[in-house]
Amino acid sequence: AEFVRNVRRAGHTVAFGECQAYGTKTPYFVWREIWRRLFDLDDDHPAERQIAALRRQLAAADPALEPRTPLLADVVGLSIPDSDLTRGFDAKLRKASLEDLLAVWLRARSRQAPVVAVLEDCHWIDELSLDLLGVLIRSATSLPVLFVLAYRPTAEPGGGLGVEGNAGFSELALDRMEPDDVAQLVRSKMQQLVGGDGDVSDALVELVAARCEGNPFYVEELLNFIVSQGVDASDPAAIETVRLPESLHTLVLSRIDAAAEGPRRTMKVASVVGRVFEAPMLPGAYEELGDLDAVLGHLDALRTLDLVALDREAEQAWMFKHVVTQEVAYESLPFALRAVLHGRVGDHIERTEADDLERAVPLLEHHYWRSDREDKKVLYLRLAAEQAQASYANQAAIAYYDRLVPLLEGGEQVQAMLGLGKVLDLVGDWSRARMVGEDALREATTLGDGGAQGWALAALADIDRRQGQFDDAREALSNAADLFRAAGDEAGEGQVLHLAGTVAAQTGDLDLARARYEESLLIRERIGDRAKVGSLYSNLAIVAEYAGDQDETVRMAELALAVREEAGDTWGVGVSHTNLGWIAIRAGQLAEARTHLETAIGLMQQVGDTWFTTSARALLANVDRDLGDLAAAGRGYAESLRVFVTLNDQVAQVEVLEDVATLATRLGDHEAAVALASAITAVRDELGSPMAEDLAAEHRGRLEPSVEALGDEGAAAAEARGRRLGIDGAVALALGVCTPAAEA
Repeated sequence: AEFVRNVRRAGHTVAFGECQAYGTKTPYFVWREIWRRLFDLDDDHPAERQIAALRRQLAAADPALEPRTPLLADVVGLSIPDSDLTRGFDAKLRKASLEDLLAVWLRARSRQAPVVAVLEDCHWIDELSLDLLGVLIRSATSLPVLFVLAYRPTAEPGGGLGVEGNAGFSELALDRMEPDDVAQLVRSKMQQLVGGDGDVSDALVELVAARCEGNPFYVEELLNFIVSQGVDASDPAAIETVRLPESLHTLVLSRIDAAAEGPRRTMKVASVVGRVFEAPMLPGAYEELGDLDAVLGHLDALRTLDLVALDREAEQAWMFKHVVTQEVAYESLPFALRAVLHGRVGDHIERTEADDLERAVPLLEHHYWRSDREDKKVLYLRLAAEQAQASYANQAAIAYYDRLVPLLEGGEQVQAMLGLGKVLDLVGDWSRARMVGEDALREATTLGDGGAQGWALAALADIDRRQGQFDDAREALSNAADLFRAAGDEAGEGQVLHLAGTVAAQTGDLDLARARYEESLLIRERIGDRAKVGSLYSNLAIVAEYAGDQDETVRMAELALAVREEAGDTWGVGVSHTNLGWIAIRAGQLAEARTHLETAIGLMQQVGDTWFTTSARALLANVDRDLGDLAAAGRGYAESLRVFVTLNDQVAQVEVLEDVATLATRLGDHEAAVALASAITAVRDELGSPMAEDLAAEHRGRLEPSVEALGDEGAAAAEARGRRLGIDGAVALALGVCTPAAEA
């Protein structure tokens, strides 16, 4: 509290958010109060006025941000209808665009005044909030922004949050209080409880210090207990006679049990809801407490006992004074009663949130999972798994599916396994994804469900493909195709053909790849899957490019663009312009490439895709380089590299490094060019991401002047230096090349 007061006195902006162990499981909840403060939103104003204020602020910072206002709904706790722009965003793009939007706004806000964001109880942070934290920390590296994270200690620094590797990270361990601090706290708390000048006996200080072992919450609770017993704190003899509870848990429980029956029951019901709870929910979930006025009276009594506090008056939201108090109250309930109460809380949320039930799914899953309501438990666990998967909260989705699968049987279990396998595949856990896929295949075979067998085989084939097991992938796809045809599943047939085309392309059979893609395209067009149609045209453009058919490459890429424009897919249109820009560069059509890439940058900035914006800028730097504007190229490469480092995308970094190596050759910095090329090869080998052979040959050709200039001995020395650099050293060397180029 003193820290926050001092920061505010300095004229800085301070925003505070609290993670929750129980009750509130809504994604981004921890950020809600932080961003409401940073956007200067006023709870007393109607929602429409608050949304209008958001739009004005975003437009003032950057007019391109305003159409993305609906993305802020979860973060600021408002229901905001989608705009024409955001309506077409899928879950992955919504997440990336929201993260970009908030990073841009944080930069704008920090120009007004330094910002301090305090996140409490981060050991309970939800996955999407943690992802956002990482993005904001990386984007704020050079800004007057301080993130203060409170969390329980772990074996490694950073509390398991993954923040310890960021620049400026430091960790302050809050161990037990020193004896002098305990004495000061005792006197201060006693002055608050009984008045006067805080005159207490040394015997009381020694007793509290010995029992509490430097735990400040224990100190406060023990003093509350002593005062409630009517003990004279200034009388050493009286202090000696007091009988204290044996532990902090026992102490807190005795304070709860000392309350009157109504307040005590209210507190125990509230402990089921969460550390923070809204008063109207309590009688709604447990009518035996009485009406709302009676509950508010009970809460006032508990506040007098220093057990709860009013958190947000406008929402009648209260909170337990300390999480330990909530935990003790919750654990004092018999298990069977806890289950009943969780079910009633879930029923109340279902009734009151019926108009926006999707937002309440994580909270409903939390309560029904702990209830005795098996039907609701399965329903909301499935919905929570699907919602987390759609939001790319991958670890949360895996955890939900792991609990869901054992509760299901038959076809429902197979579908849940397939959902789990998709998430495991996405996060790269291919070993477990394979096991889950094989389990799904066995169960589907037992059930005689040919369609489910087909999807399981297709998933296994995709894993085989990614791991280079192409014969196994072909066999699985062939079997899946037979099953899909027998089941009349056209979507499945389209998927098999699409994957078969990719396998053929990866193994160099371009004619077969084209044939399979075209067969899949016919099916996708027939069933109206426009997103896959656009994707297949892009695949066909790549096949034509590898085959050296420039006219077909352009035709397919333009068809992909037309489909995406027809569908109103702003992001997809940006991707297509990026692809067309790359194609034009390889064809030497630099003016056309610039037009495509500048269009792509504008579209990707509009939707907030930082990665694709940066990728297009890196390609635009190639245009500048090939036109002879080495200064502009250096600036573009340096900017792109810094962003990809911030995003921690090593593959993208390597691709920019390859272009910087060519820039070094053009600048005559031959040693740097060869060293970078060597470093790139080593990093690609480490990442398991080799360059396509035709592109590798082009790259070697561009660097040949540097190899010749150095001679055999000099080139060998530069290559040896490059192999020692690693990714960080290579980036540093590349930035050193870009700086003189930019200053030229």
